[in-house]
Amino acid sequence: MTDLSPLPSVDLRGSTIVVVGASRGIGRQYAVDLAQAGANLVLTGRGAGAALVAEAIRGDGGAAVSVQCDIRDPAPFVDAALSEFGAIDGLVVNAGIVRDRSFAKMSAEEWSEVIDVHLGGSFACAQAVWEIMATQRRGSIVLTTSGAGLHGAFGQANYAAAKGGIIGLTKTLAIEGQRLGIRANAIAPMALTEMTGTVFNDRMKAKLRPEQISPFLLALLDPRSTLTGEIVECGGGWGAMMRWQRSTGTVWAHGSVDTTALAFGAEFDLPATTADSLGAALGDPRTMHKM
Repeated sequence: MTDLSPLPSVDLRGSTIVVVGASRGIGRQYAVDLAQAGANLVLTGRGAGAALVAEAIRGDGGAAVSVQCDIRDPAPFVDAALSEFGAIDGLVVNAGIVRDRSFAKMSAEEWSEVIDVHLGGSFACAQAVWEIMATQRRGSIVLTTSGAGLHGAFGQANYAAAKGGIIGLTKTLAIEGQRLGIRANAIAPMALTEMTGTVFNDRMKAKLRPEQISPFLLALLDPRSTLTGEIVECGGGWGAMMRWQRSTGTVWAHGSVDTTALAFGAEFDLPATTADSLGAALGDPRTMHKM
């Protein structure tokens, strides 16, 4: 990803930002760095951790309050933000759980719980701030996806499906929010946390740190940014946008389809909307690029 501002140059003074899942790990780092950038913060967590983070930020001269709530019950953080700061300019949804198990052994409850927390929680939080941001004619929503949602992962059918769904949700929020002044993006962070600690090797643990994620988040929340509908993968101080790429494909006339004709060859295009998909099916001209 290009044109990302260094951490100190992002000025969030006067902005009120909610961080859902700020008790520890990446969420805690987000809170610390957003406070450094001058934001008013509302921090959430299911336990007492968010309150400790908010207390530390206030001790350093920042503005932060905390609420204890589930990601699927956003009303407490909305009430706190409006009563304390009078607005919600940014929403970062970072909270989540894992219930890893191979697909054959995964229970319906393990499937549903992870989908409900990650995807259902992202929906609930975004919907809770939507009308507020629409009335303000400004707002930035950053949801959290992952490499599992982009590529799949063994033992994480539930998590991968939820994180993949968040990509579709993000892109739809960007489309519907465009006329309202609401931007929506998703971040796919790679950093050492309680969730990744059991799967990261020693090299990953040493090189992929939460503090290397925050600059990319702050860039997405920067009021000067116009980015929306983007998926940003980042870790170790590196970041990049992700996109769909489509092969030339083939046109079926009769008989069976040769799947080798569907594969990538010398040319590709970059579909970005459902209209692009329909256009290809209807035989409309496509802008092709060379490999």
